[in-house]
Amino acid sequence: MGLLLGLLSALFFGSADFVAAKSSKQIGVYATLLYMQIVGVVLLTIFLVVTGKWQFITSYSSIAKASLWMFVDLAGILMLYRGLQVGKASVVAPIVSSFSVVTVILAISFGERQSWITFVGIVLTIVGVMGVTLSGPDTDDPLQQRVKMAKGVVWAILASLCLGIAFFGLRYPVEEIGGLATVWIGRLQGSVLLAFIALGVKRKTVIPKKKELNYLILVGVLDTLAILSYNIGLIYEMTSIVITAASLFAVFTLVWGILINNERLAMKQWAGIVLTFTGIAIVSIG
Repeated sequence: MGLLLGLLSALFFGSADFVAAKSSKQIGVYATLLYMQIVGVVLLTIFLVVTGKWQFITSYSSIAKASLWMFVDLAGILMLYRGLQVGKASVVAPIVSSFSVVTVILAISFGERQSWITFVGIVLTIVGVMGVTLSGPDTDDPLQQRVKMAKGVVWAILASLCLGIAFFGLRYPVEEIGGLATVWIGRLQGSVLLAFIALGVKRKTVIPKKKELNYLILVGVLDTLAILSYNIGLIYEMTSIVITAASLFAVFTLVWGILINNERLAMKQWAGIVLTFTGIAIVSIG
């Protein structure tokens, strides 16, 4: 069940990223991220009110843990977007996709133990995902490539560390107050923080049109379902297993690109896809 929920999380994350790319081109990355958080908190608030699952309000330590790890996650996303803005996507994406390595290392360091065959599957999956995100150079100017690479690498490394640490730490609040409450706290916190940052830098507020609003609602729904699937998966399986499955999100983003945008993959990306699914198959058997 944990592995399946991790795969479901990857599907939702990958789909959300694909739709977010379209939204970002229309209203910008920052506005997309802000509205995505708002959509998530509205949906989760409605669900929590209807189901009456507000017990977490009385657990201040659990609220603090959820707030901390979801803040680290938000910081990682902002660093990722910054890296993509100033650097080369073909350099930034593979580095950031390695965040699952950080999560697995932390999980093993804090006591998780896997069989050797499962560990081999985890390694193959992570290597495969990084291979999938590799793309060819988009410019023939070597100097320009080096400059963009240097600008994006630092942000990519920071993003990878933050995301890896966040996805490891989320297990703690999830075990105490559940996945729904943890994500609700994160989305509420993200909405407030991003709104204050926008006011602080006097960023112009973008009012989405109908088509843009549809994209934003879809991104918010998909992203919320993705983090929920991951968090609930942690209840059934060890962190290293769930994060390995969830790391396939990049594969699903590329699949949507192939199906909808008629994009073509390089041979090394196809090799990465084969490695990725071979790794997942080994993990499921192990």
